[in-house]
Amino acid sequence: DGDLTTFVGAGFDMVVMTETLQAVRHPDRVLEAMLDIAPAGIVTFPNFGHWRIRAQLAATGRMPVTSALRHQWFDTPNIHLCTFGDFEALCAERRIRITGRHVVDANYRSGTLTSRFPNLLGTIAIYAIAREDDA
Repeated sequence: DGDLTTFVGAGFDMVVMTETLQAVRHPDRVLEAMLDIAPAGIVTFPNFGHWRIRAQLAATGRMPVTSALRHQWFDTPNIHLCTFGDFEALCAERRIRITGRHVVDANYRSGTLTSRFPNLLGTIAIYAIAREDDA
């Protein structure tokens, strides 16, 4: 949450934050700090909107445990779970441009159905981002 400011002005071209965003206290601030360090970034995170997670929550009434979300609710490092739609809304609100998105399954494979129904069938998102004012 706080160490990213150390790298501002260090001349990086890109910042990569893989499956970390959901584990920080202020993901919105982390995204902004990433784009203070470099003009572009790559962010990956698990999708809490995946159909298996939805089904497990509906069927059991308990927080799901899956291959992408391996911990119980009380010992998880994940404190800010979101869907792809949640992330995209945050980016729009914070004027962060999404320059690319790739959605994959738990084995990091993509497919036609995953691409067609990303928020329902995608397990992990890979987003390329930039500041709205950077062309």
